[in-house]
Amino acid sequence: EAMDYAAGNDIPLNSLEGFVRQIVGWREFIRAMYILKGREERTRNYWGFDRKIPSSFYTAETGIEPLDIVIKKVLRTGYCHHIERLMVLGNFMMLCEFDPDEVYQWFMEMFIDAYDWVMVPNVYGMSQFADGGIFATKPYISGSNYLMKMSDFKKGEWQKVWDGLFWRFMDKHREFFNKNPRMGMLIRTFDKMPAEKREEHLNHAESFLENL
Repeated sequence: EAMDYAAGNDIPLNSLEGFVRQIVGWREFIRAMYILKGREERTRNYWGFDRKIPSSFYTAETGIEPLDIVIKKVLRTGYCHHIERLMVLGNFMMLCEFDPDEVYQWFMEMFIDAYDWVMVPNVYGMSQFADGGIFATKPYISGSNYLMKMSDFKKGEWQKVWDGLFWRFMDKHREFFNKNPRMGMLIRTFDKMPAEKREEHLNHAESFLENL
């Protein structure tokens, strides 16, 4: 119906593509993943993470400004954009090494559109890569630079923590990332940093995790 309507009306191509592929197509793909692989996904913990999610992630008091901004939005509306879910919430939760079952429960409790068939593939597959890559080619993680480029978040001390967690994660799992052409170069970037800079990143990360 969308294609037929677009053929007879002045619909921008990017609008049509966005609706057909990103809304209809992605929805059906996720539904298929749930039906075919959902049981396998929800019982996987590829990284072996077991850290519990603290109460600050329910009250927007983590001290990480972008994270708290998005959590406050979710508390207010039960909703946020899918990029905020993946690259702010899911990204940071993975860098904190939270148990994927905890992450799944958090999303199910917090979101108004939290249907099981939606959350299982998106949390275990996309957000946390807990299924080991059944359909995602790499973990969706980043440092603070990505957030600064893609948003209007303000610079701050939170960047030291975020970047520290990112580089700690990359360093800790370097064997995995060295096998991925898209992310292996980041390991080399970390290794080329002065020793004191590397230590600074790791210290910021460990300090934050110890005080969660």
